[in-house]
Amino acid sequence: MAWTKLPNGKYRLDYRVDGKRRYETFRTKAEMLARDLEIKNAKAGGTFTDTRKGGKIRFHVLYEEWVGRIERVGARGARPASPVTVAGYRRIYETHLRGHFENRTLATVTLTVINEWLKSFSTDDARQRAYRQLGRMLQFAVDSGYIATNPARNATINNVPTPSPTREPAALTVTQLQLLAQEVASGGRYTGASHEAYGLLILFAGTTGLRWSEVSGLRVDALTFGADPQVVVRTTLVPVDGRLEFRETTKGRKPRAVPIPGSVAEALEEHVRGIASDSLVFTSPSGAELRSSNFSRRVFQPAVKRCRELDAAFPDMVFHDLRRTAVTLAISAGANVKVVQQIAGHSSAVTTLDVYAQLFADDAQSSARAVDARLRKAVV
Repeated sequence: MAWTKLPNGKYRLDYRVDGKRRYETFRTKAEMLARDLEIKNAKAGGTFTDTRKGGKIRFHVLYEEWVGRIERVGARGARPASPVTVAGYRRIYETHLRGHFENRTLATVTLTVINEWLKSFSTDDARQRAYRQLGRMLQFAVDSGYIATNPARNATINNVPTPSPTREPAALTVTQLQLLAQEVASGGRYTGASHEAYGLLILFAGTTGLRWSEVSGLRVDALTFGADPQVVVRTTLVPVDGRLEFRETTKGRKPRAVPIPGSVAEALEEHVRGIASDSLVFTSPSGAELRSSNFSRRVFQPAVKRCRELDAAFPDMVFHDLRRTAVTLAISAGANVKVVQQIAGHSSAVTTLDVYAQLFADDAQSSARAVDARLRKAVV
């Protein structure tokens, strides 16, 4: 690096970045020296790049680079993202980002532009999801040396409120779970033509905590019966751009063994008797693969509605709430956090504690009452 005093009294700084020679002119020597120090510090920290690239690269080009990397090695560079994740990123881009940013250069994606874009959303949920993806893309641009800072890094400055939950997560009692299984199997469209497999599906999901993709993609060879019945969760059936695709992996990427209550296991054993080991455990009455949208619209939600008419305390719920039901039943039965982690399929017990903190707090009070009862008995 070198600097020169020009004939007009100004100062010119001469330096190289990415192998190319650059010049900057300053009104005073102090300004020039400050910039000189800034460049030296940036070079020493390995963060100095030619951010003028941002004035040439279009947003769509950045998107193609970013999503390509996600497909190859994932967001953290450790493993490729699942097709479901990539498809979700593509949908958000096509729906919310492309029309506003596609032909802009990265240098023109400013805080003002982003805030104007955020005003176009009708719901907080869509706004937050799109803003989160924009922030990830622009951070990739920073890490690639295209721009100096990420203008979508602060949700408070960009006025992105956290969406209010539309409803509280629900958990069923054992009686309510049995009622729902009964209505799913023999009510509504199955009145007079029961499909018992659907009732069994509800009992299975409500006591093992498997996700919908894991239940619909479950094969017979994943089930073990006998004295200690269990299911080894290792396959899923996921929708990708409207098509169902079978995956030899779960969300957590690792198989997990989940115990099955004896009565449910007995019904399952009877249900799969005579079925090939590589066949799906649960299918439609015609033997087709199950789709979440169809099952929810045609079977599950109508059954929930009927249950609410029969039981005033029955909660409004979605299929995913059966996971919370399984966890609640396990905790109330005295299961420790590691068992609950296994049921929920979380990567760590810390995640389980974070997600189900309130349930464990209630369990703690029950534990305290039990200890108090022992203390009183000891005193007597």
